[in-house]
Formats: sequence, C-alpha cells, structure tokens
Amino acid sequence: MANKFNCRATCLLVSITLLLSGCANTGSSLLSSTPPDSRLTTSEQAKFFSSSGAQGCGLGALTGAGLGALVGAISGNSKRVITGALIGGAAGCAAGMTANYYLDSLQKDYATTSDRLQAMDKDIKQNTADLEKATATMKQVISDNQATLTKISLQKDTAGFDKASAIKELSKIDANIKVMKDKIKIMKEKDSAYKIALQGQQINSQSEKTQLAALNKEYNQMSAQITALESEADGLFNQRQAISLG
Repeated sequence: MANKFNCRATCLLVSITLLLSGCANTGSSLLSSTPPDSRLTTSEQAKFFSSSGAQGCGLGALTGAGLGALVGAISGNSKRVITGALIGGAAGCAAGMTANYYLDSLQKDYATTSDRLQAMDKDIKQNTADLEKATATMKQVISDNQATLTKISLQKDTAGFDKASAIKELSKIDANIKVMKDKIKIMKEKDSAYKIALQGQQINSQSEKTQLAALNKEYNQMSAQITALESEADGLFNQRQAISLG
C-alpha cells in the first residue's frame, strides 16, 4: 500500500514539476488558443528576456515545489503532496524573484568594484540595444492593433458588420497584449535589478565614481524607455477594453 502511494506521489510530483518547468521556460502558465503576432515571438525579441527574474522564479518554484511535495509525501497524504507542491512552488517563486539576484551574481562572479562596474556597463549596453529592437517591434504591433480597434469601433454598429471576423481580430489583439505585458514585466524586473545593483556598489576611487555616474546615466535612459513602452502598451489595453461586441 505504501509503495503504491509513493508511486502516485512521485507521479504527481513529476507532473507538477513539468508544469512549473514549462511555466518557467515560456513565461506563461498556459498557451493561448490564439497565437500572438509572430513579430513578438521571434528569437531576436527574446534576447532581452534571456536572463530575468522570471527564470529565477522558475528555478525557485521548482525547488519549492519539490520540497513542498516532499513534506506532503512524508505525511502519507496524496492531497498534501499536491497542496505542498503548489504552496512550495509559490514560495520558491517569490524567493527566486528577489531583485537582488543580479547584485548577488555580480558579487559572486567579480572580486572588485571596478570589475563589477565593467560587467554592468557591458550588460546595460547590451540590454539597451535589445530593448530598442523590442520597442521598435512592439510599437509597430501596437500601431497596427490600434488601427484595427479603431476600425472595429467605427464599424461594429453598422449594417453588414462581420462580427465573427472582428472577434478573431480582438482575440489576436488580446494575445498580443498578454505577450507585451509579460515582456514589459520582465523588463521592469531587470530595471529593478540594475537599480539595486548600482546602489549596492561601494566606490573606492574617483575613477570608479566617474564610471558609476556614467552607468547611472545609461540606466536612467534605459529605464525611461521601459516606462514609455509600458505607457504605449497600456494605451492599447485601454482602447481594447473600451470595445465590446456584446
């Protein structure tokens, strides 16, 4: 009897772990039935998001789920295996999402402040370049979607309006909004990580002070880009929310 329970518990744990692993890799819990605009999902668009708090969440969730399920398994209750995994996964996610993850990695990988500043300079420059490409693409999608929403808004009360086609178009826009919101969330996580890392540096010389000032300027420019992009995405979301086909 105990062996059967252990087998079931193991199967449940594996299933939950695979589910959480999928969430960590995709940034989403479930795939939408309507795919987003392909411009938002190209490999180039993924560059900015390759090392994010979302991945930290996924790794933390897997660890937490395993520990939570283990507690449930030890108790001999299959329901507690599931509950423990879910609660442990959520707690692990919270731990993995801490904005200190970037500062911690810098302190682990580089022995001196000067080396850390150089590493941040390289990372911020790369992320700024990736952000500019992502922003250009998202703005194109937002502009196209806004035009579609305007068309639907003007036509929805007229004779001969193709409601079925409009529903498909709205579903596509909803999928686009979700992808953009997910990506902007990760951008903001990186923004917070950079801010904490910059504030956490102990400056030992005038040259490091000058270097840090330059880095803060680069960071502020990147942060402003993210804020502006979020504002445009919010504009599209609000326009979408105003349309109802009944």
